[in-house]
Amino acid sequence: MSTAPASGEPLIRVVDLRKSYVLGDVTVHALRGVDMEIGAGSFVAIVGASGSGKSTFMNILGLLDRPSGGRYFLEGQDVSGFDRDRRAILRNRKIGFVFQNFNLLPRTSALENVELPLLYDGHARSGEDRHRKALGLLQAVGLGERAHHTPNQLSGGQQQRVAIARALVNDPEILLADEPTGNLDSRTSVEIMEILQRLNREKRITIILITHEHDIAEYGQRVVAFRDGRVVSDRAVESRRDAAAELAALPALQEEAAV
Repeated sequence: MSTAPASGEPLIRVVDLRKSYVLGDVTVHALRGVDMEIGAGSFVAIVGASGSGKSTFMNILGLLDRPSGGRYFLEGQDVSGFDRDRRAILRNRKIGFVFQNFNLLPRTSALENVELPLLYDGHARSGEDRHRKALGLLQAVGLGERAHHTPNQLSGGQQQRVAIARALVNDPEILLADEPTGNLDSRTSVEIMEILQRLNREKRITIILITHEHDIAEYGQRVVAFRDGRVVSDRAVESRRDAAAELAALPALQEEAAV
């Protein structure tokens, strides 16, 4: 699904990245000179406490915000100064998002939630094509039989699966997952991480996982820790957690017929 940038460039490279906000009389320095490279097809976990700068960093990588200083290269192209429209076009082509709170439309079926980005991607698609693609992605995350359920008819883990399917519908090269297990129990968290690891392994989608949970970060190949707007450590994961193996070792769930 993803392709390597030309000329050996990393997929993502940031140089002296800075971001400041003015709140009343106070200037908040959310990022204080971050340097980082992320290769195509990698799985990187960004960890840190609240206020460490990790979410600001994600917003800039996801082209939802612009840095106050420094440079951001995406596939070798400096996108730091792109205006809102250019960022939106590039974001829709390259990046998918998964959030802690799912962000699904409550009165809309799972299938329609997944189809929604296809209505805004600039391609003329028939309703049948949108339906087929969205259903295929729901099946890929194990929710084909729940395609016509609304979010309030789905568990938290099922809603997150819908959100992942929606994030994939435009065939992104990068998936940004912001605390994707934050509202889930431990078993469901492993299920979601199994999907992310599988997407990274089989589809070569670059996964950037934002989390404050160090045990969740161990599902990645690399862990980068933020504190006070700076990178304080960047290490390879020596004993990476394997979500598929962990799921296989868990006891079988009781039937949920009464639910």
